[in-house]
Amino acid sequence: MTYPLMLRELVIDLSTGEHTISPVNDPAIIGPVDYGWAKYHYSIHMTGKRDPALFTFGGGPLAGSRIPGTRRMVFTSYSPLWDGFYISSLGGAAYILHRVGVDFVTLTGAAPQDSVLLLNHANGDIQVRLEPINPDLIWNGYADPEGESLLGFYALQQAVYDRYKSEYQEDWVRVFAVGPSARSTNQGIIGSNHIRKGSITPIDDWAGRGGLGSRLLQTHHIAACIFGGDWVDPDLQDSKEIDGYFQTYYQQSMIKTDLGATEKYRYVPDFNTGGTFGVNMHTVEEKLLSFNYKSVYASPADRLEQHEIYIVNHYLKQFNQEIIEPKNFNHCGEPCSVVCKKYSGKYKKDYEPYQALGPLCGVFDQRAAEALNHYVDAMALDSIQIGGTVSWLMELFAEGIIPPEDFGLPPAADIRFAFAHKPEEFDIVNDSLRNAQYAEKIIYMILFTEAGAPFRQGIRQAARELDSRYGLSLPGKRTTDRAVFTSHGQNGCMTPNQYWVPGMLAPMPMMGKYFVYYGVEYLPPRELGRRCVHRMVYEFFSENSGVCRFHRKWVEAIIDEIITAHYDLSIDYTAHQFQVVRDIYDHDGASVVYWESERLIDMVWRFLEDWQARGLVDDDLNAWLERFRADKVKAARAFWDEIRAGIQEAVEAGPQAVPEIAPPYRAARLDIMEGHKPKA
Repeated sequence: MTYPLMLRELVIDLSTGEHTISPVNDPAIIGPVDYGWAKYHYSIHMTGKRDPALFTFGGGPLAGSRIPGTRRMVFTSYSPLWDGFYISSLGGAAYILHRVGVDFVTLTGAAPQDSVLLLNHANGDIQVRLEPINPDLIWNGYADPEGESLLGFYALQQAVYDRYKSEYQEDWVRVFAVGPSARSTNQGIIGSNHIRKGSITPIDDWAGRGGLGSRLLQTHHIAACIFGGDWVDPDLQDSKEIDGYFQTYYQQSMIKTDLGATEKYRYVPDFNTGGTFGVNMHTVEEKLLSFNYKSVYASPADRLEQHEIYIVNHYLKQFNQEIIEPKNFNHCGEPCSVVCKKYSGKYKKDYEPYQALGPLCGVFDQRAAEALNHYVDAMALDSIQIGGTVSWLMELFAEGIIPPEDFGLPPAADIRFAFAHKPEEFDIVNDSLRNAQYAEKIIYMILFTEAGAPFRQGIRQAARELDSRYGLSLPGKRTTDRAVFTSHGQNGCMTPNQYWVPGMLAPMPMMGKYFVYYGVEYLPPRELGRRCVHRMVYEFFSENSGVCRFHRKWVEAIIDEIITAHYDLSIDYTAHQFQVVRDIYDHDGASVVYWESERLIDMVWRFLEDWQARGLVDDDLNAWLERFRADKVKAARAFWDEIRAGIQEAVEAGPQAVPEIAPPYRAARLDIMEGHKPKA
């Protein structure tokens, strides 16, 4: 049975509190990315401003269905960190937002003071109101129902829930909120915990990139939103129809297909671990990034030894013993059999945070990493971004390039921050604790002291400030040359996701996400550029459908069929996503800036050297290595230009050049790491 795609938007003028509810009649809008981009682009056209006071969030067209993984909440706005349009999302929250009875929410203007936004559907009516709140006071401490003192984001979320939960049906309610970092930096994020049986669970999820939490508080004066309701969507509840799509393509039910396609995130028997932390830490081997990326200068043998001793025999071993063996698994808040959330007590553990605030900062012990990560989460701070900033500063201090005392910090002797790979070089427990405690002091300094001001607008501007302050202008001697970030516009930047691959440094229009090709195999740079565009198109199959990318193995093959067939839409889904990608590229692609740091150049060069050392015979690889060895600066610029040329070619070639993805899970077992495990 087909249904018309009937989307509704709620538009709120925060300056007055007035709101309108309207159908979305634009055929170019199917999902939350379409919607957010259309609003953003129109607002730029009307105001002439690059950063219009506009903020959207919502779910995909399947948010009311029984299909697992389809209830992701997608936020869009101008990113003060990246200096451009940005998308960030968190798991499960659209499952509750859908009960409000709208698909998308747009916020315009600013509330008169810091406020909580309340959205509810009760007795047939959608209710909207603003309530003033003092988040700074609550961030300093709030006791949960069991008497535990909460700080930051966790305190604000609990306070808002306690204050307003009586207005909602039990468990059909959720809160998203920001933390102290949203007040003072451009790197604040948006967090939300799953609520079950009337209590906030330890399972938090984050719209963790792009600084949209800072945008929400600083521009719109919204500190939190509580939402829920009693509206029930009758659409896509027929299990026979849903299973029919999966039977057609996979010859098995939806649940069996999904379990097979998401094995990495649940449990991988071959690895005796699971989740992003478990699988990635198991397979990363010599590609582990540690001590502010200084690991790239070590030999493959030394990096493998570090991985074996510090990760396999300790950091990962702790994770497996404490989480995998007792099966401490859960989901993000929507019914989903993947149970990708791996947790121990109040600590939920994912690869990227526990890598950026782990080995990258010289931390290889779970106790030390837990304390550091939980502090960063309480501050609601982008863990990847701050991990890159903190590890960079620790290297600068440890090597005597700048004095920590100038920033009110203890002497550098308090940390151990040289690349280490043998037990006698680094005490895994004690030195990890020392480094984690020092990292926390750095973060406190950035957020709450006058000395931290230079670091609050991102690592790129901070490096400029330090180079100027300490007279560091020679290439290779600047603090900028030790920092790792991609650049956008005059001041925008992003610390890359924690994979040592050139794709994570590509000149794409929106970095910090997985909108790039990040396989570890060697590709000529022009081909890499083309694949980055194709990858972004398919990532939008998930993002613009409101679907968790952990399900992408089947999503990218059949989500278009489910949506277009069920809603009787006569569109080419690939062409539809491609057009959004091209529009974003046309708007923001020209603002991408060439690599400004020597370490970025070295990361690419060493990546190429690793492939030759591994025995790869490739004429193109050999030619690039000759150029890098002769003049790495000129070679890097040429390499970057080639990636960019490939990106431009793919954009100009149009959607017909995007390769079709066939259903990947028929008879053969899925490739768990998608090429992340290096093979010659």
